[in-house]
Amino acid sequence: MDVVVVVYRLFVALLAFVATKEIWLEGDLHGLVFFTNQSNLAFGVVLVWAAVASLGRVPQPPVWLKGGVTLFLGITGLISHFVLAPEDPDAPVLFLGLTSGQIEHQITPIAAFADFVLLDRHRRAWWRTPLLWLGYLVAYVCFTTLRAELLPEPHYPYGFIDLGELGWGGLAVNVAMYGVGFYALGMVIVTIDRLLPVGPLIGSAGERGPLAARTTSGTARERDEAGVR
Repeated sequence: MDVVVVVYRLFVALLAFVATKEIWLEGDLHGLVFFTNQSNLAFGVVLVWAAVASLGRVPQPPVWLKGGVTLFLGITGLISHFVLAPEDPDAPVLFLGLTSGQIEHQITPIAAFADFVLLDRHRRAWWRTPLLWLGYLVAYVCFTTLRAELLPEPHYPYGFIDLGELGWGGLAVNVAMYGVGFYALGMVIVTIDRLLPVGPLIGSAGERGPLAARTTSGTARERDEAGVR
């Protein structure tokens, strides 16, 4: 079953990399300003790490990172569905009949959540972890605002964080509103993590691989600690 998990993770990572190829393959660094691209690119890297960890070759990605990209992709999918305009129907097909928007806004958010729930070990997250994830949102807004104001012609990736259109008051209201949603969804992820069994629902998460013997005591200690965090 671990081999199936590895193949699944590498395939989904391939989709994430295909959807962001203009950044890492063609050098379009401008694309990094978009939260969608940042989330998917990070997800691809973390999923390759997790695939190798599924064989017990390296430790699993830490929960603050794995849970974080799961949250960020969840936010990406929700904002795409409820806030952003639909993708251009003439958008080019990238891979297996899928467009970039379909991969980044629909497939990877669902795949990230399924991977987190089914394939990861659980009860690793702390209740304060969503505050760390919320810090990423604040850092992202600071980055996009500073970048736009330093450009000769200000350019914001999304209208709901456009300082020129909203003003400081409107921007602050939007950041607070999205911040509450961001934090709430983060708490949902932590709650799910705490309610699920410690072991993965599918596969072994590398616990039967070469690292298993060296991490048995550490794993037991983590499980004990998880019950009191």
